[in-house]
Amino acid sequence: MKRKRSFLAFVFWLCLSSLGAQQTLTAQMEQLLQDDLLKVSDVGIAVFDLTDSVSLYTYREQKTARPASTLKLITSITHLARMNTSARFATSVYGQGELDDDGVLHGNMFVKGRFDSEFMDADMDELIASLKAKGVRKVKGKLYGDVSFSDSLFYGEGWCWDDAPYDFQPMLSPLMFHKGCVDVSVVPYKKGVNHVTVVPRSSFYTVENLTTNSETGKFSVGRDWMNGKNDLVIQGGSLNALNERMTISRPADFFMHTFRERAHDQDITIKRLGGFKVTPPDAFLLVEKAHATTDVLHRALKESDNLAAEALFYHLGAWQKGCDTCRTTAKESVQVIRDLIRELGYRPEQYEIHDGSGVSLYNYVSPELMLAFLKYAHSKPEIYKEVFDALPIAGVDGTLKYRMKGGKAYGNVRAKTGTVSGVSTLAGYLKADNGHEIAFVIMNQQVLDGKAARSFQDKLCELLCSLK
Repeated sequence: MKRKRSFLAFVFWLCLSSLGAQQTLTAQMEQLLQDDLLKVSDVGIAVFDLTDSVSLYTYREQKTARPASTLKLITSITHLARMNTSARFATSVYGQGELDDDGVLHGNMFVKGRFDSEFMDADMDELIASLKAKGVRKVKGKLYGDVSFSDSLFYGEGWCWDDAPYDFQPMLSPLMFHKGCVDVSVVPYKKGVNHVTVVPRSSFYTVENLTTNSETGKFSVGRDWMNGKNDLVIQGGSLNALNERMTISRPADFFMHTFRERAHDQDITIKRLGGFKVTPPDAFLLVEKAHATTDVLHRALKESDNLAAEALFYHLGAWQKGCDTCRTTAKESVQVIRDLIRELGYRPEQYEIHDGSGVSLYNYVSPELMLAFLKYAHSKPEIYKEVFDALPIAGVDGTLKYRMKGGKAYGNVRAKTGTVSGVSTLAGYLKADNGHEIAFVIMNQQVLDGKAARSFQDKLCELLCSLK
């Protein structure tokens, strides 16, 4: 009997403790909500004590809002829930016909992409080197690209057409090379010379250097993106260096064109490009380069890389079909997310999800729903570990590297940021002073002062970290 009373007393103490934390937080939140920012904008908030499994604070948590890049949490958690880390983000080279003892492939060659967002410049050289090590020296037939993994829509629904030149919105393709972008560097003149470099090297694009020897103004790089041209024009003059990443139109063509050039550099002769075609059933695998789910996940969450998030997203549709050689669509991937929303006890028709990265202007979820995904991930140790390790750390790395560099939030808050015009969001995990793990979601809307919104979020995180 004494032991039972002790247990009940302990439970009663826990309830009082949680109630006290709630009351303290509510009072502090009411004061924080007086911020001038909220006189001209809106916010939705949801805070949950994962240790005690109790809600600590909510404010307009059911109101739908644009999540921006915090949608990557929903995409990533759904991907891990359905596929764990088994997805193959691969770029494969197949041969058709006979490969003789002299290294001549008497038939066609196919390069099939499975949306490897991490396939970079060094990977291209490694893939070609592997092909050479396999003994391939010449292709008698044609070289084809296989982009049958996904649909032909190179932008997501609700993406802005005028964001085309910017590296955060590359054109989508199952065959990706250097994220469909080039890196332009201009070093200010020395003795009348401006040093211009563009990587990765390829004749798929052209470069016109119109920079001057002026000490005023700035360097800039552009291209005729409205007409899908890849003629880079670099101009201006400055004492400050330029380092800029710019998208390239037709990323699959960029891949295949450069693949053939790099093959030539390593003494593999491929005379004819054949365009795009599905790899035939009788083709045999020659070489392959792949990246792990963890690589893609870390890039998507830590650096808020949109292409990586779309890679995770499109693989959901392939998983649903149970076939990594079948064409998948964005709508099929959305359906996988909607199914998990339903499993979590919510009605998917009350929300709008149109891509995996949060770029779409059509996306609408609620703080309550975002919190449900965070709670779900926390309840699954194998998922939580992957997500927790991939999230930016306040004041340390990723998109939180320059935020919350002091106080109790520093090195403690692990959260995904989200920013598009008029929207600033933050969602993730932290540990309070009382040792409790906390999940939180903050969704600022109609906010034109991004710095003020980030300051509001940082203050709230510091407040949560200080809970006793």
